[in-house]
Amino acid sequence: ARIISATMLAEYAYALRVGGIVYMITDVKDLYDWSVKHLDAFPLFERIPEEELENDPAIPCVVNSTEEGKKVARNKGSKYLACYRRIEDPVEQQ
Repeated sequence: ARIISATMLAEYAYALRVGGIVYMITDVKDLYDWSVKHLDAFPLFERIPEEELENDPAIPCVVNSTEEGKKVARNKGSKYLACYRRIEDPVEQQ
């Protein structure tokens, strides 16, 4: 079961307050592309530009603190990160 799907994105949007962030990282490029495609299409999330993430204190933790992240780093593998902000429901704004 993937952690990014239409059903799970709806759950994340329900649980997160407006402004909350979904941090998504993987070492699998195809999974990254698939996840970004679904996150981009979901109306309650917007991608956070990379320059905004430069000062985010959570990024080093997301990238380096898990055992899987450490293993990928030891093996000099690639990590693919995308972060999305929960936004207001466009329908509710009208």
